[in-house]
Amino acid sequence: MRIKISADSTCDLTKELVQQYDIEIIPLYVNKDGVSYQDGVDITAQDIFAHVSAGGSMCSTAAVNVEDYSRFFSRLRQEHESVIHFTISASMSSSYQNACIAAEDVGGVYVVDAENLSTGIGQLVLEAAIMAKGDQAPRLLWQN
Repeated sequence: MRIKISADSTCDLTKELVQQYDIEIIPLYVNKDGVSYQDGVDITAQDIFAHVSAGGSMCSTAAVNVEDYSRFFSRLRQEHESVIHFTISASMSSSYQNACIAAEDVGGVYVVDAENLSTGIGQLVLEAAIMAKGDQAPRLLWQN
């Protein structure tokens, strides 16, 4: 069975890890001074830090919408039997709810509420990607 692991951009994985483990990322939106950007595509964490350090207003995020998720999941399902997708905690964002709605419509997509953000999601995503590849036993990244 070909399983694809995906996550929203709040998992904060490096491009190198995403490529190494063949993980698909969908960006959340970052709102800066009234303009919407895609996280990791049009704007980086460094851009946000520089903006705030220079006296700019705090940025906010917006969830991935159902339409974006539907297109994303449909594309992944064309090449994979199933998709396991990790989202930022449902208590922090509507991304989980939106992903569930899209997953139900597309089929073969299983959405996981990571109940966390950043490193917490990243750890789960990497472990799932390792298991999906089937070539290594899962391990905690911070263990020696």
